[in-house]
Amino acid sequence: MGFLSMGQPCFLRQAKISGQRYNPQILCFLRYLCVLRFMVLPLLLFCGEIETMKAILAEAYGGPEVLTVEDVPVPQVGPHGVLVQVRAVSVNPIDWKLRQGSLKALRDYVFPVIWGSDLSGEVVETGGAVTLFKPGDEVYGFKDGNVAKTFRGTYAEYVAIPEKSLAKKPANLSFEEAASVPAAALTAWQALLKKGRLKPGQRVLVHAGAGGVGIFAVQIAKTFGAYVAATAGAHNQQFLRELGADLAIDYEHERFSERVSGCDVVLDGVGSGVWRDSLSVLKLGGRLISLVPSAPTDAAGRAGFVTTVAARLAAAKINAALRGRRFAPVFVKPRGGDLEKIGALLEAGKIRTVIDRVFPLEQIGEAHRLSEAGHVRGKIVLKVS
Repeated sequence: MGFLSMGQPCFLRQAKISGQRYNPQILCFLRYLCVLRFMVLPLLLFCGEIETMKAILAEAYGGPEVLTVEDVPVPQVGPHGVLVQVRAVSVNPIDWKLRQGSLKALRDYVFPVIWGSDLSGEVVETGGAVTLFKPGDEVYGFKDGNVAKTFRGTYAEYVAIPEKSLAKKPANLSFEEAASVPAAALTAWQALLKKGRLKPGQRVLVHAGAGGVGIFAVQIAKTFGAYVAATAGAHNQQFLRELGADLAIDYEHERFSERVSGCDVVLDGVGSGVWRDSLSVLKLGGRLISLVPSAPTDAAGRAGFVTTVAARLAAAKINAALRGRRFAPVFVKPRGGDLEKIGALLEAGKIRTVIDRVFPLEQIGEAHRLSEAGHVRGKIVLKVS
């Protein structure tokens, strides 16, 4: 009876306090049911009653070594959810920044977590309210993994994702190619067209033009009729021209502020170190759109983090306004409608994706190390199944 008495529920404790008496057989049965809460999941997993999948779990913040392949239950879908059998995912800088705990002052997650935001795969199940997709559809999407106080992203064999975050996979793309698109292309799309209000004939400067977001920003801007200047290292100058850049700038040996001027939009994927000169190359009324808001590393708690970031963004906006320009950060949103429009451009051959390396899911640590090292041309992809 010692084993059966572990973890008594409240009604048993209350019975002792109040002096109530239970039939000994009923009492034993109730204690047995109590024990099942510790045993039911392992038993069901062992008996095959709950489907399991491989997923990359992290039990703590830290380096790439905290990422491990584990067996976990396949997620359930709600009324507006879609269950996707994942074929490929991609690695984005936000993934390893979250893994490091760089943003934990803003949001400190409850572990274990599953990182990742991009995916491509096949629909296997849909919620009752889903109308856009059916089992067998090939899809790609961008998932916001924030769930209550934890994170459930896309580094897994199956992912439950809101219908509104998905789009049909472009027919001319492989699963690996499709997985490399969503977060980066959506960021470029929303930054240039929504925040930057880009129009045909305008002049655009794209910082880090050979990076994940940069490759799409250069191509999208060209597709919409802009003159595009872009920065990259010496070894990527020809690559920028192949993407369609009108002017390739070697930031290692040239000052971009001496090569380009009169811009309507500058897209910053580097950080606050380029803001001052970026404002100088904008025409009056031009917009500096930043993908990398200046985040503190020493802020005390959430309130300190938010206050510091807000103060720095406010200072940047005021500085831009005093010079007759505008400054705006962009935070990408998982919009399937935007992804459909991007997919149409991909299918038409007007833009393309670029993949630097493809890793098997088990080599997630190596993929993160490569991304952290920087100087990746295009995207890093993980093949899941």
